[in-house]
Amino acid sequence: MFLINGQWQDALPANDRAIQFGDGCFTTASVIDGAVRFQADHLRRLQQACEVLMIAPVDWDRLNDEMSMLAASETSAVLKVIISRGTGGRGYSASNCTQPTRMLSLSPYPAFYSAWREQGIRLALSPVRIGINPSLAGLKHLNRLEQVLIRTHLEQTTAQEALVLDSQGAWWNAVRLIYSGAKAMTFTHRVFTARA
Repeated sequence: MFLINGQWQDALPANDRAIQFGDGCFTTASVIDGAVRFQADHLRRLQQACEVLMIAPVDWDRLNDEMSMLAASETSAVLKVIISRGTGGRGYSASNCTQPTRMLSLSPYPAFYSAWREQGIRLALSPVRIGINPSLAGLKHLNRLEQVLIRTHLEQTTAQEALVLDSQGAWWNAVRLIYSGAKAMTFTHRVFTARA
């Protein structure tokens, strides 16, 4: 079941643009001891994506409350929040889409993460490359076919995760910040590992 626009449901309408075009954004957050970790940051990520994608205004206070409500009774879980442009007519035009869809779901926190943290993981270099699109860079939009292909190829190996290059063969084009427990580190062209 999913909390869709404040109602428990098990499906989206077939004309929702999330289904038709992957037209929306998402964030995935860990829930620990009844609270969404970095909740304000996750909301900010969604707000920025909605602005770039020009999605009609979302009731952010309501979404914040829904996130808190779902997390409240959970000890350890994963919360996924999806915002789509909503339902609309046929074709790419979004002019009739005035009410975004909010969709929230909880799932168990993956048990294998603890083992990965203690024992490490095997990496594979993915044969699938990520396209470069400056308009969508940094957005967690709903079109994730590259990631689906990466995972499909990865499942044919013995590795747990994949290293992915962009379409020009670059590892990273900008300095990124990686968080590992209480530690933070920046890198450009190197892979770092750390024990939390």
